[in-house]
Order: sequence, then C-alpha cells, then structure tokens
Amino acid sequence: MTAAKGVLRLALIQANPTVGAIEANLALALKHCESNRDADLVVFPECFASGYPLEDLVLRPGFLSRLTRAIDGFADAVRKLGGPAVLIGAPVAGTELPYNAAYFITPDGTVRAVLKTELPNVDVFDERRVFAQGQDPKPLDLKGWRLGAMICEDMWHGRVTRALADELVDILIVINGSPFEVDKMPVRLAHARERVRASGKPLVYLNMVGGQDELVLDGGSFVLDAEGEIVAQMPAFAEATLRLELTRIRSWAENGSIEIDNIEQAQGEIVPYPDSLESIYAACTLGLRDYIEKNGFPQAMLGVSGGLDSALVAALAVDAIGPDRVVGVMMPTRFTGHESLELAEDLFRRLGCRHGVAPIGAMFDAYEKTLDEIGPGLMGTRPSNAARSMASENFQPRTRGALLMALSNAYGGLVLSTGNKSEMSVGYATLYGDMCGGFNPIKDLYKTTAFELCRWRNQNHRDWMRGGRDPIPQGIIDRPPTAELKPDQTDEAALGSYEVLDTILRLLIEHLLEPAEALRQAERQLGITLDPAYVKRIASLVKSAEYKRRQAPPGIKLTGRPFGKGWRYPMTNRASL
Repeated sequence: MTAAKGVLRLALIQANPTVGAIEANLALALKHCESNRDADLVVFPECFASGYPLEDLVLRPGFLSRLTRAIDGFADAVRKLGGPAVLIGAPVAGTELPYNAAYFITPDGTVRAVLKTELPNVDVFDERRVFAQGQDPKPLDLKGWRLGAMICEDMWHGRVTRALADELVDILIVINGSPFEVDKMPVRLAHARERVRASGKPLVYLNMVGGQDELVLDGGSFVLDAEGEIVAQMPAFAEATLRLELTRIRSWAENGSIEIDNIEQAQGEIVPYPDSLESIYAACTLGLRDYIEKNGFPQAMLGVSGGLDSALVAALAVDAIGPDRVVGVMMPTRFTGHESLELAEDLFRRLGCRHGVAPIGAMFDAYEKTLDEIGPGLMGTRPSNAARSMASENFQPRTRGALLMALSNAYGGLVLSTGNKSEMSVGYATLYGDMCGGFNPIKDLYKTTAFELCRWRNQNHRDWMRGGRDPIPQGIIDRPPTAELKPDQTDEAALGSYEVLDTILRLLIEHLLEPAEALRQAERQLGITLDPAYVKRIASLVKSAEYKRRQAPPGIKLTGRPFGKGWRYPMTNRASL
C-alpha cells in the first residue's frame, strides 16, 4: 500500500519584543518572515506584537486601536511578501475586555484569531483583570495540515488539548510568555509531555525571551515528538531561531505518524537548559540589561561597600551592559575599615568600571549636628540612647543614597539598589538609604544564594558576559557580612546564621507556614535544635517590615513568591504572620 507524504516547514522565532513598541515589534517580525521565506509557517511567542505582560496598558482603547491598525498593516505586508503564513501573539479587542490571542495570517493576507481560554490568576499574573476568556480553539488549516494552536496557560490544563485532539489536529503549537522561576523548566516539560501523552501528537513549545520590569522571560523553547522526547531545544536567555520540517506519513493500514527532521539552528539540535546557579545569574543579568536598555538609561551607578551584595550587583551590571557604563562609588565614614576600602578598590580593578571614593563624614556630621540642634526643642524631649544611636546608624546609608541620587540627577543613569531578600524579609535595611534606587537585580535572592552565586561567577565565564574572569575578590566572599554603621557590627550578630535565617525565611515566605511549623521543619532540614523565640522574632520582623518592602525599588522575580506583584500582604494587620 502506497504511503502519502506531506511536509510542513516551520520557523520558530524566540525573540525579545518591547512592551508598547508595536511598530518596532512587527517590523522585527517582518524581518524574520523575510529571512524565512522558504518556510510554510513562521511562529512568534505570546503577545509578541504588543510585548508581554501588558497589565492595564491593554485596557486603553487607543492602544488597542493602534495595535489593530498595525496588525492590518502587518497582514498586508505578509500578503505582499507572498508568505510564509504567520502565527503571532497579540491582544484583540472584545465586547468588554480584550482577548489574549494568536493571529493566524495566511499568505493571501487572511487573518484569523485564536483566543486564549485559560487565564492565569496566580503569583504575578492577573489576566482575568485585563482579558476576557476565549472559547476552545479550533484547528488552523495550512497546506493540508491541521494545527492545534494554544496560548501559554492553555497547555497547563488538559481540557484545551482534548478539544483540539478531538478535532484531529496533526500537531500542537503552544506560544508562550512564561517567566523564569528557579526549577520551573522541569515543570513545563512535565506538563508538555502530559499533553503529548494524552493526545498522541508532537508539541512545539515556543517561549518569549527578555526582561520586562520584574519578570524575565527565559526562552528555552523546545519540540517534543509524539513519544514526548525532546528532539530540539533552543537556548535559554537568548534570542534564537529554530527551523524544522514535519513529515506526515499515512497509509491505508495505519492511522499515520509525523516525523520531525531537518532541524536547523546554529547551536545544534538540543541546547540543554542551564543548571540552577547559571540560570539565576543569567536571569538577573538579562533582566537588568533589558530594564536599562528598554528604558533608555545611559549608565548604571551603585554604592560599593566592600561587601558581598554590592560586589555581586556590580558584577551583574558589568556583565549586563559593560564596564564603561557602570559607575561604582565607595562612600566611607569613620566606621568604614581599611579592609573594606581595599576590597572595594580590588573589585573596581577587576571589573574595570568607572569608580571613585567619596568620603561622607562631613555630610554625616552635618546631619548629626542639625538633628541634635533642632530635635529637643522641636519634639519637646530628648531621645533615648538606643533611639539616637539608631538614627545615627541610618543617617549613613541615607547620606549615601542622597549622594547617589544626586549623581543620577546630575549626570543621568539608573541607581541600583543592592539589598538581598534575606534583608528585605526582616527589614534589615534603611528606608531612603541603601534601599533607594530604581532597580534591584538581587531583590529576590536570599543571602546564602548570593554567596553561592559569587562563587559560581568567579569559577565560570560565558560568552554573553561582558566582564572578565574572577571578578569578585575572595576576601569579599570570605569576610563576615557587616553594615559597618557602628563599631564591631556584623549581620549575623543581629540576625543569626544566614543558613538558619534563610531556611526559616523560605518556610515562612515561600511555603506560607506558621512560625511553629516553620520551626519544626527547619529543625528537620538543618538537623539542629532552634530557639522558638528566635523563629517568632524572625516572623515578627517579616510582618513588621512590610511597609519598607512596599517602598523598595522593583527587582527580578526568581522564586515562586517574590516581594512584588507575587506578594500581597497587608501593612496594617493584627494577625500573626
């Protein structure tokens, strides 16, 4: 019996659009269509034409009208080009709310929209606020093939796949705007494989890449055959194009099969997803780079203390935009030790960035003098020694913050904040001081992970890094962390061991446990006995620091519960954590 063959050539575009840059995004899409004219179908990620996520921008009628006109113009350009067909994500206007959609544009310029049916409303997503729920998609017909198109969350639920399988589609194509989260890739693969198992069809998973505010879309797109095996995978955290052919073979004796072959990409057929530390570092670098570049900042600047967190942020900034666009400022007081000055100078030398030392002792003394002159008369009393000491400690980072913001105002540039998640959790940071700035790439990074990341960066160098090798002095990694705001001060004297602290914080924050249960699980994980009063104190600090976190700059989402859109906790609150 003679077998009948049919071939469909796909070009998958893992690219980095910009939210709101509709014309530029579609111009980029058209360039990809022109360079892949021999393909039958060029596929772009979720909301590629508009950028993603859009939040309330998509509710503005003027924005939707502009987008509709641009899509019409893009469809006309595809028609004039004579193909290929295009599948591209973009919102489409609805009766009340718009839809998250995929436009299917055929070579003759005909346009059809597939609507997203499953709208995520967890973590950082709030799609039910801005999008209407679509109906189950129908197959798209192209050159005798039946294509089952889904949009991101649709793949995470079996109902949409079952509806498409009932329509006898040949392949599932999922376009995504899925953000990075530590250890999320195996979860994506598991869901994709379950959809393949249930339908018996190959699956294309195309993800967006790029930073958008606190989210990093990490790419890592892949193709599964009908057995659920990865036959092609694109790199994570980088733009890439993947070409492949689908060959359908059917005979009278068989239901038929689809072969996936002629895979073309510069990096080879399968580019493994990076391990945990590399993926975290890459996400922080890409998110920082895109926040700087897409917002048009000419440079970035930060205070460098000779400590671990500022050293890590400085290394990330240099890797993101290059040493010539990074400015580091060391701002010592009388409490700053010689070791800190020497380590900061060594860091600057290794990074090769612009830098300077600006002693703030005179400014600090002026603040102190003014407070002591006006305070008692203004307030009608004198502060306690402890309260006055706290004010003095906080004057120092606030003076540094004011100087950095003044440099930003005078010379242009983005001030980077350098506080880690351990500190943000318990409020061990100064509001309007070391918390000031426009962006914090390590906001969702616990201190223990920051240590690991510094060691990893010193031991590894990748082509996408713009800094040199071994950028962080070992002395910065080895020394006990200290804010150096008073004599003999160390972080662990105030907060306890970071290993213990971070274990408890993860249980309280990521797992939402009560303090008593967090204590029990922490003791099991660490194999030690903990003081219940310590755990209660940490929980109390997490609760009371919410007002500070609300005023912190945005930062990159790395975990399942970042302090930002994914964490909504009342500041005025009589309940325990």
